[in-house]
Amino acid sequence: MTSSITYVGLILSILATVGIIFSTIFREWKRNSVQASQQVLDRFYSSEGLWVRCTSPTVGQFQCDDYDKGLLGLPPQLQGMRAMMCIAILLIIIADLCSIVSLPCTAALGEKQKIYSSRIGGICALLAGCLCVAAVSWYAADIVYEFWSFTSQNDPFKYEFGTALYVGWIAGGLALIAGALMACCTCGNDEDTESYPAYTYKPPSAKPAHNTEYV
Repeated sequence: MTSSITYVGLILSILATVGIIFSTIFREWKRNSVQASQQVLDRFYSSEGLWVRCTSPTVGQFQCDDYDKGLLGLPPQLQGMRAMMCIAILLIIIADLCSIVSLPCTAALGEKQKIYSSRIGGICALLAGCLCVAAVSWYAADIVYEFWSFTSQNDPFKYEFGTALYVGWIAGGLALIAGALMACCTCGNDEDTESYPAYTYKPPSAKPAHNTEYV
């Protein structure tokens, strides 16, 4: 196992973890578009995330709520995105732990176990990246649909992509790269760590010379 690849995979996985967590909890998955919204509301800030939505009538003052609905009252797509992002966080944390115990400087596992642990972490990181990118892209598609929808032409607010979407795309990409490094770059190492019985060359022992006397 190449040690440099292992360290790079761990660094990318940790960065992906920070990005996925930030994207999940940040309130700005979409924000009102100043250009597209009605002019009377050009100074009015509004944003929505997975967990809260906020408005700011004046600079520095935010009024937020958790959609004022129970879990069962939320839109199904919002519940699905929440579940996808939470599962992505769990998977990327597992990937971090597997990558840490797979480092060459750790002695918690043997070489063969480190390879398997790295592959498991890589698979978890790949799944986390796929879930994160899918959830963010799903939300972005809804924003685009609502922006151009005929039924929303008279709405006072037009929403555009928020910061959390861009962070989610970047974090998902980092998770995919980290997963590929951890899972694929250890392929073919099983044979290198197979334990074969040690072979020691033993030269033939010299026969002792016998003194023979001829009469």
